[in-house]
Amino acid sequence: MVKVDNGEDIKNILTTNEMVILYFSNTTCGACTAIKNKVLSILRSYPEVKLIDINGEEKRELAALNDVFSFPLLILYVAGKEVVRVGRNLSIIELENTIKRYYEMLF
Repeated sequence: MVKVDNGEDIKNILTTNEMVILYFSNTTCGACTAIKNKVLSILRSYPEVKLIDINGEEKRELAALNDVFSFPLLILYVAGKEVVRVGRNLSIIELENTIKRYYEMLF
């Protein structure tokens, strides 16, 4: 899991990695922690996917730059393009299937 401090850090990671997940959360959100643990579990099978964990309360500018208005919010980028944006009502199975499909195409 990667931590970032500004939008430039995110741009650099997006341009140097084929698959990136931006995960916006906050410290008081129980769903944020539960979903993050499930995403981390999924990503064990996909080592080339970079997960960027962003505390949206502390990094409000980053949340605003990425049009994040609630937590948790997960954005999957493939080859620098946003392909999935889901919040707290996401389907973990659907998310894993999407990651797997793109991962198999790229790697």
